[in-house]
Amino acid sequence: MTFLRTATRRIMSDGKSKSSLWPLVSFLLICAVFFGYRSTVEGGSASRQQTSVGTISLCEERGRGHENYCHYTFLVGAEQYENVNTGSRGLRFGQIVTVYYDGEDPRVNALQAFSKQRRGNQRTAYILLVVLAAVLAFVLWDRAPHQIDSTKQTP
Repeated sequence: MTFLRTATRRIMSDGKSKSSLWPLVSFLLICAVFFGYRSTVEGGSASRQQTSVGTISLCEERGRGHENYCHYTFLVGAEQYENVNTGSRGLRFGQIVTVYYDGEDPRVNALQAFSKQRRGNQRTAYILLVVLAAVLAFVLWDRAPHQIDSTKQTP
């Protein structure tokens, strides 16, 4: 076991492995802040959320997860808005849907309630913060001096 600890110390003492974790820490921190900010913005939109009736004009599968992206139009007052957003798989051309929009800015809209989007971003931010804490704990644990067992006698 002491051989493994000594070998790990020698590998880590060259500085390459320790410093290679800092870009990861920076990336995780930036991502956590980004998703936390998006959650806050969507929380504000959720408090002003209103609904309208919209019509699907096109749906297509995109991306690796084969998510269903739908083009839709909806009215707020006399103004017509268009957008593309993820929708459930069952949506088809001409189907009537509920569109959720920000009461102050109808250009901010979705086919899903803002509170659901907020929960997803909060969950992502929390997961990133837990991973960040684990990486930082590893870095700090690795930098801490390892105590040698003094009860063993060396020949």
